[in-house]
Amino acid sequence: MSAEPQRWLDHPDHGACPVVCLLDCVFALTPGGRILHFHREQVDAEARSGEERFHLNGAEAAEHRAQCQIIPPFVTEFGQVPEEKQS
Repeated sequence: MSAEPQRWLDHPDHGACPVVCLLDCVFALTPGGRILHFHREQVDAEARSGEERFHLNGAEAAEHRAQCQIIPPFVTEFGQVPEEKQS
């Protein structure tokens, strides 16, 4: 069984942020420790070199997401951020 790829959100304000996906939610950890919450329709994903990179696409969350109650993961679930990814 192969390891799950490292996931990153390329955020315009925060740079490369590690990502944890739960169901259709995409959680990103900013360098300052804030957890951002997006949904699959709000990001585009591409696989490259054992990583999955997410990019915000400007789409609004689907209307039924207004009641999203997925609890964000703990900060420790985002894994260790390699030094070259830190800002």
